[in-house]
Amino acid sequence: MDQLQQFLPYILNGVGGAVLAPLLAGLLGGKGLGTIGNIIAGVVGGVGVGAGAQAAGFGNLLGGDANAMMGYVQDLLEGGIGGGILGVILGFLKSKPAAT
Repeated sequence: MDQLQQFLPYILNGVGGAVLAPLLAGLLGGKGLGTIGNIIAGVVGGVGVGAGAQAAGFGNLLGGDANAMMGYVQDLLEGGIGGGILGVILGFLKSKPAAT
């Protein structure tokens, strides 16, 4: 169970990114990288932002030490932000016509 506690923030970061990246790509009027590509980009972006937030010392902004549920919510939000940003950026780069 201790190993799950160690990796649970990153799992939640990935889930948050996997959910939000395809939604943002769809809301901005395009498919972005396609459904599977957006989910993969969301997971990568979510885990990246979550790891960056931990490394920068922002792992406990919502009071995760006192209330574990708020820590889980923060992990989902971090993942959603990172996945959404990466999904939108990659969607714009893919939709941009190549310069000749």
